[in-house]
Amino acid sequence: MLQTFEDQFVTVNGVRARYWRAGENGTPVLLLPGIGCSVLEWAHNIGALAQAHRVYALDMLGDGLTEKPRDAVYTMKNLARFACDFLDAVGEGAAHFIGNSLGGRLVLEVARNDPRRVRSMVLVAAAGVGFDTHIMMRLPSVPFLGALVTRPNRIGLTQLWRLAFYNPAFVTRKFVETKLQLARGPGAQAAFLKTLRDFVQPSGFRGAQVEQLQVDMRTMHQPALAVWGKQDKPLPVAHADILMNYLPTAELCLFDQCGHFPQIEKADAFNEFVLRFLGRNGDEQGPI
Repeated sequence: MLQTFEDQFVTVNGVRARYWRAGENGTPVLLLPGIGCSVLEWAHNIGALAQAHRVYALDMLGDGLTEKPRDAVYTMKNLARFACDFLDAVGEGAAHFIGNSLGGRLVLEVARNDPRRVRSMVLVAAAGVGFDTHIMMRLPSVPFLGALVTRPNRIGLTQLWRLAFYNPAFVTRKFVETKLQLARGPGAQAAFLKTLRDFVQPSGFRGAQVEQLQVDMRTMHQPALAVWGKQDKPLPVAHADILMNYLPTAELCLFDQCGHFPQIEKADAFNEFVLRFLGRNGDEQGPI
């Protein structure tokens, strides 16, 4: 069910960050969105997950209504650190991490660099675990051209978001207007380009980063769930097989007639599956 929650703000390393919070009991869950996304991409999930958990959805550094300082460092390592520092700021230690697209990539980054923080990880169409991606993800990495193709406009955003969904009915006029407003926010385009170019190049995801991540995933022993839409165009479903091959504990959940956002297009089934997974992996890591 689609729900919105009160905008809350907390200062993380001098940056004013927006988040939504729901639930009072159970172990904490942190929801991390993809690039160019926000807490809104979790509006179908927070209420359901909050039945058994304390749930936080965060606008990452550079996205949503979180501040976008010109001098911010938009690398994978720094963004992952920002997510952990957010947990510190709201008084949480270890958490279940759920990330979509770039958010999934950041979950893996936290698991690599600060494994004690990760009780379990749900990787929803995680970006950067394989080399290939759609041309619409690669074009913004091209110098000069990237600034042109990412200039916010209704037509471009409509086309981009229809690419991300199997069912185009999800890309309503209201949806596009909301995306346009956020994309036109101060510093939003610059932050998007800096973030994307850290891990994407014109040929696809940066090879050295992907290769090292695949090596490091073999050492990650937190409970892991890979979730993918079979008709995902930005990130092919074959990338789910990569997670299954490299993550020792990985389970797999595939959704048919579903694109890049299973948590939206298949929200009820997604919520049910994730709640069962979290219930089986409640306190293995314990608090830090």
